[in-house]
Amino acid sequence: MSGSNTNELLRAALNAGRVPSSSGRSTSGNRSSRKATPKSPRSVAASRDVSDNEEDFDDAASMASDDTWVINETSEETAEDVAMENTDNWQDTLQSALDTLGEKRVCTRERGLATVAQVMAHVYVGEAMEGRRLASLEALKKCAKTAKSQIEGMLALRGIALWFINFGVDASANEYTEVKVFLKTLARDKHLSPHVRVMALAALGVASFVSGADYNDAAEVLKFVGDWFIHPDAPRAEDDDDAFEQEESEEEEEEELEPAPAAVMRQALETYGLLMTVVVDANARVAEKMFDRAFDAHLEALAADSIEVRLAAAQNFALMHSELSRQENGRFEFDRQDELVGTLSAIKHQSSKRHGRRDTHAQRSAVRGVLQTIENGEAPELKLAFRGRSVSFADWPRILRLHAFRAVLGGGINRQFVDNPLLGQVFEVVFDTGADDMGSSEARMVVSPNSTLAKARAVNMRKKREARHSSRNLDNDDSD
Repeated sequence: MSGSNTNELLRAALNAGRVPSSSGRSTSGNRSSRKATPKSPRSVAASRDVSDNEEDFDDAASMASDDTWVINETSEETAEDVAMENTDNWQDTLQSALDTLGEKRVCTRERGLATVAQVMAHVYVGEAMEGRRLASLEALKKCAKTAKSQIEGMLALRGIALWFINFGVDASANEYTEVKVFLKTLARDKHLSPHVRVMALAALGVASFVSGADYNDAAEVLKFVGDWFIHPDAPRAEDDDDAFEQEESEEEEEEELEPAPAAVMRQALETYGLLMTVVVDANARVAEKMFDRAFDAHLEALAADSIEVRLAAAQNFALMHSELSRQENGRFEFDRQDELVGTLSAIKHQSSKRHGRRDTHAQRSAVRGVLQTIENGEAPELKLAFRGRSVSFADWPRILRLHAFRAVLGGGINRQFVDNPLLGQVFEVVFDTGADDMGSSEARMVVSPNSTLAKARAVNMRKKREARHSSRNLDNDDSD
């Protein structure tokens, strides 16, 4: 395979250029081509885009700015992205790509997986490809299990995450459980590359978020992530085995736990935050108890060499503080809040000598937003703008969910937001798709969550979740 083809496949596997570097930081795949210094968030008007092109966009900073930031998703689209969205024969393209996943040549499977990822990210395939739902999942799982290259493994795992975004609402209990166990195994396999383990954790978080029957499913996976990656040395509570299902074999329990690579730790913290948005909303008592066990580890993560590890931990603190305050109808405070605020303040004023001006600026902007939440109870606002439409996110659960979905969908999130009912339910907003011209200025109307269309989609999603819940015969006990 030529070098250019390999690079294209690697970019597809890593999504929108998010590549774990040797230091564990997530960097752009072609960062060396950057020429412009990013604008200060205070100098950017809310009505303008943060940057004129994808290379100037800093995802970490925008996720926690104390100003309103606007992300222009159209600027992140490639020519291939636009062509994929406008093509009429995407079903044939996807079908042909799926058929190549059983081929013997690794490069053939890699190209097929890259095409599958491109189609499933940029087109909502859940209804039109229902007949290939199970077959496509099995093909992706097989490629991930028997991957002969790092790229094949990464592409297959991204494909699994995309499968849950497109089909996961209808996934059965067995389908979800089998994938969950499989992804756990890959995530904790220290013999695999950090890139593959990162993808496994990302897919695990999306699968649980979309297909879990209730918050207990999210809590079980959240506990796994905490025990294996975030606080592996912390003593386990005596009632853990009774509270959440344990699927680890005796051999796995005896395996020596080692500190995770920085890139894996960052993804573990992000997956933890995504699933905590589910748990804290459903049962604040359970969420607070679980986060108490992870508090020290999150505090230690704020001192990590990797800026992205620090920011992921900081955003989890902001999530917990904002949501527990909301649940208590007042100002929540951590037991060691003064220590936390002091640590965050020190990070905000850290010199740029160690990490460079750009990374230090991103860290300072993000931590400023977190401190604003913890000290003043104010969340940042993030606006996603594309094709004449825009959506605002002004609370931490939605910001962290957007971050997770965007990491998997990349530039395809614009079409998925409009066409995929899952995203409408997750973010409690849907678009009026009556206007055919996506670029029309008249197409800015966002349908209220209280509209008939939004309510109908919400009811449909809720019925599907209840059906999965009933099939698993789980007791929804809010006590613990």
